[in-house]
Amino acid sequence: MLYSCNIRYIGALGIITVLLGLNLACTTLSESPYKNTGSSQPPKNLQAANTKIIPGKARKPDSGLNDPAFKKLSPEVLQYLQTLSDAFYTHDLPFLFNQAEAFYKKTYEGLYSSDEYLAMLYRIGPYSTESGLGDNKKPVLNLNEVLGITYTGWDEIGPVLEVRGKILLTNGKSEHSRLILLWRLGEIKIKGFEP
Repeated sequence: MLYSCNIRYIGALGIITVLLGLNLACTTLSESPYKNTGSSQPPKNLQAANTKIIPGKARKPDSGLNDPAFKKLSPEVLQYLQTLSDAFYTHDLPFLFNQAEAFYKKTYEGLYSSDEYLAMLYRIGPYSTESGLGDNKKPVLNLNEVLGITYTGWDEIGPVLEVRGKILLTNGKSEHSRLILLWRLGEIKIKGFEP
């Protein structure tokens, strides 16, 4: 009698152990953000930006770089714009701050809050036009409210590349953006709005 009770307990413990093992395996496999690629490594085009994906976040918006209007841009510029798009989506604040041209960064970064500086650097809203501010309220770019960026066009203006786009917000709205890329003198950097 005692022998048959022990066998039932051992059998029950075995089943529980198998079920817990399966649960742990399923949980571990579902946590990898790269499960679709079959690799535990991030895709190569995300290496420059932080690859942390925010849980529960909406699907990444299309960058717009597949539009025929962007076919004439060099692969280097296209890669840079894609990496920038990835950084907006993953909220990689250090990377986004580090894209400022050295003199611009040294001059303006410490004078403004992070949100105001980002708005100036990525020329959102009224900063996206040459007219600047129509009122005294300074635009801000709170990265926690950003879903991503979609590029809409570009022009080469002398030594700079002007890239237009929209920064998409989590509330369904968007802000116009105009990036001024310094790209012919080495590493690509951004020249922000100067008040």
